[in-house]
Amino acid sequence: MDIGAELRTAREAKGLSIRTLSERTRVQPRTLAAIELNNLAALPPRPFGRGFVRAFAQEVDLDPERIVHSYFSQFPPRAVPPPPEARPFELSADALIRRPSPWVGLGTAAAILLVVVAAAVVAGRRNEPRDPQAVGTSGVAAPKPAASTPAAQASDARPVAQPAAAATPAASAPLRVGFTVARQCWIAASVDGTRVLYRILEPGERHTLDAQKEIAIRFGDAGAVSWTVNGRAGGPLGADGAVRDLRITPDELRTKN
Repeated sequence: MDIGAELRTAREAKGLSIRTLSERTRVQPRTLAAIELNNLAALPPRPFGRGFVRAFAQEVDLDPERIVHSYFSQFPPRAVPPPPEARPFELSADALIRRPSPWVGLGTAAAILLVVVAAAVVAGRRNEPRDPQAVGTSGVAAPKPAASTPAAQASDARPVAQPAAAATPAASAPLRVGFTVARQCWIAASVDGTRVLYRILEPGERHTLDAQKEIAIRFGDAGAVSWTVNGRAGGPLGADGAVRDLRITPDELRTKN
């Protein structure tokens, strides 16, 4: 059975060339020639190959269904290769070492952060005064009064006139910064280069710092802070949870005034 030869004979009987048949069927000339030569390897896969054979048969007045069935029946069925065996994906020991789990890095970073926070809290507690009465509004320990004798107690009972020219150190300081926090906030403050505050403040806690040269403060939650400088309200320091540094000198105040 040679269906390709039957198609070629029918084409030649109708006086059609390969080119003319290609124009009528809109099938490439090389594909029509491959059909006549029974060159199955040169045909496109189904359903396109079957469609080309059917168009060829219709144009040369042969039964399309018979021709298609007979044409492809003359070839042995194509062997389908078995699917490749699925093998489990395995990583070598070297690959595991080169590609550590991302959770390991995250766990290490979290552990380092916890150590840093714990160290800051411990350091802040060490700097907290043991006697609340021993700290003034500026956060600097005030000197303890000397023990009084009976004679001194008797003299203290009598009012003593204070000199009019006497002034407190806070009044003579050219720079005063006050602040309060609306919620827990970590604070680190220095006055004239000396640290005076380093701890977590509770909600509503207020502090006033007086300095001759400079006040530097770091706020752990800028959105929780309200502050003043020499009695004048300061603007917002930042968003909630933002860390902000505040540094003020008397020269900056004079420039802004």
